[in-house]
Amino acid sequence: MARNPNNETSSSKSSKTSDDTGSSTWPNLNPELLSLIMMRLRVVDYVAFSGVCKSWRSLAHSEKNKFMSSKQPMSVSFSFSTKGKKECHLTDLNGNSFTTVLPSSTARTSVGSTCGYLIFFSRKTREFVLVNPITRHELHFPGFPFHVSNDPTSVRGTLVFSPSVSGWMLVISHRFSSVISFSLAGTQPSWDYLSFNFPVLDIHYFKGKIYSLNSENRLCEVKLNSKPQPVLTPLTMKNVPERDLIHPEFVSSGENLYVVSRISKDAYETFKIDFDKMEWVSTGKMIGEYAVFVSDLKSSSAMNPDTWMLYDTDKSKNKGRWFTANLWYFRHVCEQANLLQ
Repeated sequence: MARNPNNETSSSKSSKTSDDTGSSTWPNLNPELLSLIMMRLRVVDYVAFSGVCKSWRSLAHSEKNKFMSSKQPMSVSFSFSTKGKKECHLTDLNGNSFTTVLPSSTARTSVGSTCGYLIFFSRKTREFVLVNPITRHELHFPGFPFHVSNDPTSVRGTLVFSPSVSGWMLVISHRFSSVISFSLAGTQPSWDYLSFNFPVLDIHYFKGKIYSLNSENRLCEVKLNSKPQPVLTPLTMKNVPERDLIHPEFVSSGENLYVVSRISKDAYETFKIDFDKMEWVSTGKMIGEYAVFVSDLKSSSAMNPDTWMLYDTDKSKNKGRWFTANLWYFRHVCEQANLLQ
């Protein structure tokens, strides 16, 4: 039987989503109130929120960076379900967890994270596949023609967007290798490479540039957009650390670039790269008031806890702390392009 709209009960009237003119009221909710609601959502709910209607999508897009920056980093782990599917678990510092199934992660090894993507490598096809665990968007790269270590912690990878070719480019190196390789996304492009005189320990994107650190504690800028071909430019620093660094890696806070050296299992020493004075500056065991996230795989960062949207939580307790995991996922860089200059 057809339902007569004039016979609505009082309870059904209160749940209407349209006014007397028949136009939907959901898109016309107060933007400030809607923004407050959105900022309290989990990332997976934020994705669903952005698909409700055009006005909500517009709000989500305009405040995406603010939303992502307000979320804590999440540690990443994997397991297999009873049905044999590989599950990806993302867990924040408060124990809030999000689980998803990433089909492309099956039979592939996780080797790091970059630019909102998890990096996977298949030894069978020798392909690198980058997967966004929130949106499941994927970037595929051609078969890798060079040696890949059996130790995933030695792989150093970073994703950048090259305006000169209008495409995503994956840059790969290995600890103690003298080669940096790079390729555009897609199955047709091929891998190219640059050679160093000394083994490379780490590479990192920072403020439009790619930097490398070698075994002699020397810094270089990797210029992939140089013509007629990419080049390596050594940086002339006034000083270098007097002793060898132990498992050094780059860590950036957004404003500054640091090199972190592991003194012992749970102790670190940090150096700020002062580009104005071209000096290495020791900062001891602290990076200001940042919380520092280091991992076995290539996924480290320094973040200010004041930016996290937390309720009934003392944010100051996380300042100056070091957090370790096998792999971190940083939502504040989710879907932000590492744009090469």
